[in-house]
Amino acid sequence: MSNQINQIQASFDAVEDRILLKFKTNNGDVYLTWLSRRYCKLLIPVLHGRHPKSGEQLLTDETSIEKQFEKEKAQLEGDYSSPYEKPENPQYPLGEEPILLAQISFKNMNTDAPSISLEPNKGPGVLLPYHPQLLGPMLKIITTAIEKTDWNLGDEILFQLPSSETAIH
Repeated sequence: MSNQINQIQASFDAVEDRILLKFKTNNGDVYLTWLSRRYCKLLIPVLHGRHPKSGEQLLTDETSIEKQFEKEKAQLEGDYSSPYEKPENPQYPLGEEPILLAQISFKNMNTDAPSISLEPNKGPGVLLPYHPQLLGPMLKIITTAIEKTDWNLGDEILFQLPSSETAIH
């Protein structure tokens, strides 16, 4: 993303049986993505700071504890009641149709600027900073949308990690 995110919205689309996740940046860019049930099972552990397959902490323990406190604080301070505001002249860097996310990549995890890339099977995706000020609100927004599905994930999505020996797809 070329600019800072200033709004995130997630809504369940029953016809698509997917969650539409929108990111809007300060400069009017809008990124539209679909989250499937399977993808949510990968993404939620990542937003909790854990690898979606192994369950291992993604950052060092000291950093993880500090970031968890920051994430919880960010969740409490977030504005979740304001409606999504479409920009006057939106730009759609990934296109006007949502992309179906299929993979998660981690970048620069051992630096001061870790990031995650939410990607489709082919083509560009969404590169996000991996920090509590974004992860906390994103977790709350996506979890709220999941509650409106009939996916019956319950506590499984929050506490149990998918088990597989394959790559994260």
